[in-house]
Amino acid sequence: MRNLLNPKWLLLLNTLPVVLLVLLCYGEFSVIQSLLPPASVQLWQGFGLGLAGLGIGTLAYAGVQLRRGREVGVGYSVLALVAYSAFLLLYMGYDAELVPRAVPRWMIPTEPFLYTITLLMPTLAHALFALVVHWTPTERLPTAAVNFVLAFVAPLAWYVLLLVPFSAFDSGHQGWFWGALFAVTLAAGVIGFLFFVVRGAYIMGLKRGEDAEFHLVWKLLIALILPVLGLLVNNGLFFGRLMGGETGVFGNFNDPWFYALAVLNGLLLSVPDGNNPRQRLLVFLGRSVLLGYTLYFFIVFLPFLPLSVLAVLLIGLGFLMLTPLVLLVVHVRELGADLEFLERFYPRRWLRAGLVAGFLTLPLVMTGRYLHNRWVLHEALAYRYSPDYSRRYSLDEQALVRTLQTVREHKERTDDFFQGKHVPYLATYFNWLVLDNLTLSDQKIADLEQLFLGTPLKAAFSEVTVTATGATTSTSTAVARPALTSLTSRSTYDAQQQAWVSWLDLKVANANTTQQAGEYTTLLELPTGCWVGNYYLDMNGRREPGILAEKKTAAWVYAQILNERQVRDPGLLAYTDDQHVSLRVYPVVGDAPRTTGIQLLHKEPVTLTIDGRQVTLGGPAGSSGATAAATANQEVVLVSAAAKAQLPLVRRTPYYHFLLDVSAAQVDNRTTYAAGIKSKFALPAADKQTRFTLVDAYTTPVPTGASWQQALAQHESRGGFYLEGALRKLLFEVRQHPGPTYPVIVVVTDKPENAIWGAGLAELSSAYPEGDQFYVLASDGRLAAHSLRTNSQAVWPDAPAPGTPQPVRAWPDAAQPRAYLPNNERADIVVNDAKIGLPQPTSANSRWQTGLLLHGYQQWQAFHPEATDQQRVPFVQASFRAGIMTPFTAYLALENEAQKAALARKQQQVLNANAALDVDESSQDTVTEVPIDGGVSLLLAAGVGLGVRGLRRRKQARGK
Repeated sequence: MRNLLNPKWLLLLNTLPVVLLVLLCYGEFSVIQSLLPPASVQLWQGFGLGLAGLGIGTLAYAGVQLRRGREVGVGYSVLALVAYSAFLLLYMGYDAELVPRAVPRWMIPTEPFLYTITLLMPTLAHALFALVVHWTPTERLPTAAVNFVLAFVAPLAWYVLLLVPFSAFDSGHQGWFWGALFAVTLAAGVIGFLFFVVRGAYIMGLKRGEDAEFHLVWKLLIALILPVLGLLVNNGLFFGRLMGGETGVFGNFNDPWFYALAVLNGLLLSVPDGNNPRQRLLVFLGRSVLLGYTLYFFIVFLPFLPLSVLAVLLIGLGFLMLTPLVLLVVHVRELGADLEFLERFYPRRWLRAGLVAGFLTLPLVMTGRYLHNRWVLHEALAYRYSPDYSRRYSLDEQALVRTLQTVREHKERTDDFFQGKHVPYLATYFNWLVLDNLTLSDQKIADLEQLFLGTPLKAAFSEVTVTATGATTSTSTAVARPALTSLTSRSTYDAQQQAWVSWLDLKVANANTTQQAGEYTTLLELPTGCWVGNYYLDMNGRREPGILAEKKTAAWVYAQILNERQVRDPGLLAYTDDQHVSLRVYPVVGDAPRTTGIQLLHKEPVTLTIDGRQVTLGGPAGSSGATAAATANQEVVLVSAAAKAQLPLVRRTPYYHFLLDVSAAQVDNRTTYAAGIKSKFALPAADKQTRFTLVDAYTTPVPTGASWQQALAQHESRGGFYLEGALRKLLFEVRQHPGPTYPVIVVVTDKPENAIWGAGLAELSSAYPEGDQFYVLASDGRLAAHSLRTNSQAVWPDAPAPGTPQPVRAWPDAAQPRAYLPNNERADIVVNDAKIGLPQPTSANSRWQTGLLLHGYQQWQAFHPEATDQQRVPFVQASFRAGIMTPFTAYLALENEAQKAALARKQQQVLNANAALDVDESSQDTVTEVPIDGGVSLLLAAGVGLGVRGLRRRKQARGK
């Protein structure tokens, strides 16, 4: 421990944590600053200057001592204990003023108080250790037993001499003096208690050679028995039952590896000193490796050391909380003795290198394990949500099982004191390294398990019947909601961009004027070629323009504001699919109307329907008629309804493409497929153009001319029935190679409830111009139609019969068509190039043309999802520059600057992460983890609460 007096430790244990604390707290302050009253801002500035002064003073002292070649002195250690303890006590006293209750907690995912107590404790611990070294003479060692007695008697004496008299004066009228005296005495008592505990352990280490037998028993107790007992207590040993493998008091330390390392560490530290250099070297290296294990638990329990005094008084198990502290002293002392012995046989620099390498072993192993988890998870997410159709995937299912289990354990949060489900600090590291500080929703975990493992979803499958228009009948009782009361429009033709700029102005109000804080929601269908270019919401007597933000982030911020107990004023406008936009306004209170507006850019006049009201935007001026509009370089073309009507009408030849369910759950029913296909498709199935694809977790096409029945019999099933993936890959190939034929898709399965359907494939509609129907065939011959576009699980009774050719339009001509368009009276967007480039900041395109390019790129990306991760951020940034909303962005109107700052911070985090990860459970996009878990923070609050009590009294006295 003598090495702790080297001033270099101050740089690691003080300067680095203080700099990190300043940065973290400044990040929180910059978000909530606009919500703070002037008094709170002054407190932030005062504490910031105080912390900066302490940090600079310590750094200067370390520099002076390093230049002089001197050790850390007693004066510094005493001054550091007093100064930083005083800082923490003052911070505790003003914590409620620094972050008032009016500040929404979602804006500060981790309380600055937790940052402060966590990052300043290393400075206090180092100063305490330094005093122990200075005040423990090595020439004539004191008695360790006396120090332990003093340490254990101190809590009782503190209780008798301080709490009892203080309680006698607890009449509610004591002034600031009693509060300050209580806090100072409490801090001094805690420091004195910990000082004698550490000093006693240090003395035991120095006396290691005097009584070998006693020393062995002592090390077995500290290094083996108490750590294992602590793990058992954390696991619920004294709470009537063991909690199992998911929970613990201070965190989830129930993995068998924690117990194995605890036993191995205890045995290595208890090995008697030997004179064989090779054996001693092996023991030294083993102890070096496990130093990381000891140090980890020391760091975990470091913020709770002040609580150990209270725990000793109340429940008698506080001694277990002190075990990591004492064990670190023993561990460091044993390594020092090993070094002193081995330096006689080996070069000192190699021994130090071995110590460093050993210490880094466990962190590197853990990092390597997490990196493997990240790779496995991201591979699975890429295959499920952004696959490369030109690549053949084959994932390690067992590795994925372990990874998903780890994700589930690390992402769960709880505020129950006795239900800690996280591994402290490691969970934070895992979430940063593997999950990019986001999360993976339970729904996505279940989807991945169903896909790769064949695990059925818990929710029961229901076969809903829908009409041809997709309408369903709801049996839920209607609830009075805010409704549209006024709809007006204003349109201006912009000759420069040759497009209309129109505004929709909506007024909404409660039908029931007694309703408080209602939310107005509506769904608006936009015609092809109509883009959202702006948005506003009137709030507090002003017109607040919407902020164009990343879609998942905007939805998360909107949801957080709605969850506040205070009434705020957000508005959200976002795509639900490629043609529908959702509008949400909150709150609509009483009979007070709310006004909101949407700007639309469109080439031709359009008629829209909102809540049953129709409005026409634009006029005859500037109408393109039969002329197709395009971007400047012709990458994307908008074929208007009139222009499409002039394209040649053709009929393509249909052929059947059977998707055969070969998942693990369907193994016993494969033999019935041939009979079912023959009964419904005897002739077409024998046609040479008929195609077959085997579908489980992966898609395996049967080569043309090969026997599909033989391929079916020889196939080894893997995972679940990934129908959505098979449909996407098939439609991708159809769109990539447009020709005179098109597939009629028939899914063959007896268990459609086990299929992974997805919400629909509306974004791939250009691949099925003849119609969006496909069919599901059961082995008993039942044939049901479904829609590719939306609500794919629902049966579509009015769908056309299989194999009925429908005419389509060939673009640009019938001789060399590059695309086929549905024969209807709607405009279509055609992607004219194999690859679409995003608009650049210097682009000369008009806003409408930029919108066409963005939506064309979105259509291209739907067929090339492998580009999502690389191109998502440039796509979103291009949307921001143009002010054109896309399915990846949303308009959000916010009330104050703090909400906007929180939006910007969260958006940066989301854009830096994998696109398939979620922000939280509810929106499919979870709040990031915090350094100290929810339940454990309650324990920490209980420990410091006693010290804050007196300072709170002072505020009450002032109020009187």
